[in-house]
Amino acid sequence: MVTYDPRGHTWESWCSLMNELFAPQQLGVVTEDKWREWGDGMAGNGYFMSSNIPDSRSFAEWKDWAASLVGIMSINP
Repeated sequence: MVTYDPRGHTWESWCSLMNELFAPQQLGVVTEDKWREWGDGMAGNGYFMSSNIPDSRSFAEWKDWAASLVGIMSINP
């Protein structure tokens, strides 16, 4: 499983790409002020449970959280 690198993206573009990439999981697209809820919802989605997606509270900004997904999701099938 791979994910988009957030560098060079706004929240809106990255969130939209992730929603499209994982369309069957119905992640949806939310505004940037809801990134933590969106990320925690993603972490709680059964499809991603084995990826060990980190708790959003460990990150000050969405880009840092999203960047952590690149390594995590790249190594898990």
